[in-house]
Amino acid sequence: MTESTDRHQTVAFATQDYVSHCYGDARIDCYVTEPIAGVRETTGLLLLIHGWGNDGSVSYREDAAFHADEFDFVVVRVEYRDCGREAHHPEAPLTFDRPYDFSKLQTIDSLRAAAAALARYPQLDRRRIALWGGSQGAHIAAQCLVFAPTLWSGAVLCCGLYAALTNEQKLEGGFIWDVRNHPGLGFVEYALGPGLTWDEPHEYDIRSAIRNAHLMPAGVPIEIVHGTVDDNVDIRHAVELYARLRAHDKLVAFHAVANGDHGLGGAEAHDENSRMKATLKHASRALTHVRSTPGTWPDAVTIPVTGGTYRITYPLEGGTLHFAPAEH
Repeated sequence: MTESTDRHQTVAFATQDYVSHCYGDARIDCYVTEPIAGVRETTGLLLLIHGWGNDGSVSYREDAAFHADEFDFVVVRVEYRDCGREAHHPEAPLTFDRPYDFSKLQTIDSLRAAAAALARYPQLDRRRIALWGGSQGAHIAAQCLVFAPTLWSGAVLCCGLYAALTNEQKLEGGFIWDVRNHPGLGFVEYALGPGLTWDEPHEYDIRSAIRNAHLMPAGVPIEIVHGTVDDNVDIRHAVELYARLRAHDKLVAFHAVANGDHGLGGAEAHDENSRMKATLKHASRALTHVRSTPGTWPDAVTIPVTGGTYRITYPLEGGTLHFAPAEH
C-alpha cells in the first residue's frame, strides 16, 4: 500500500526568545504524522523528541509513522532551537550551535509544539497525551514532565541524560562515560564550548531533571530505558533519575539493556537492540495508559532554584519561562 503524504503535516508556531535561522522570525516548525486510519476521537497525541544536534524535520520520521499506526497517535516531532536545520553548523562536523540551550528553552519549544498540535486537532482524546524522547530528547521529555506535570498520560525516556554536568562534576560523580569520545568535556562544555560554564547555579538547577524529579506527576507511568555500555551518556543518569523517582513514589520502571550502546545496538537480546524494539518490549505501558481525566495545561508551575525561582506560565501559545531572583 502506498502511504499518503497527506498524513504528514508541517505546523509552524511561535516560540519564546528566539529568532529562527531558517525564517528570520520567531517561528519554528513541528512535524505532525497522523495515523493511517485517520484522526478519531480515540486518537491520542505523542510528543516524540529527537536528540542533540539532530534535524527535527527528518529525525524519527519512520518511527513516528509506526507509533501513529500502532498506538493510534497523532505524533508530533519538533525542530527545537539551536540544532539540526535551525543551527548555523559553526564547526564541522557539529550540527548544533554554541552556545547551545541544553534543554531549557528547548523544552518550551517542545511544549509549544504540543500546544500547536492540540490546537490543530481539537478532537484528540486528551486522556492520552504521551512523551517519547531519545538521548537529549529524553532529557527534554523529562523536563516536560517537570514543566507541565498535569498534561501527560505517560513517558518513555530512552538513553537519556538528566542533569547538566561539567567535566569536573561528571568525574566527581562517577559519570565517566558522558561524551566519552570528547576527553576533558562534560555536557556543559560540549554545549557552551571548552572551558566555559554558566555563571549562575540556577542555570544548572533548571536543567536537572534529577534534581527536580519530585515535581514530576504521580500516577503517570514513566519508563526509563538505557544500555549498559552507552559511551555517550552514562547509564548512571538513568539509575539516579530512577532512584529519585522511586524515592518520591512516582510510577516508574527502569529497564537496563544488557550490552546496549547509545542507540541500543549490540544488545544481547535481539528484541531490544534498537530504541524502537526496546520501547515495544518494555515501555508500551506508558504509550497505552489512559488517564482517568483529560490532561490539561497547568495555570502556572513554580520551580525553586538556587537564588530564586523559575515560573512557567501557559498563555494560549504554550509555555513561557521566566526567572525571578530571590528578594533580599
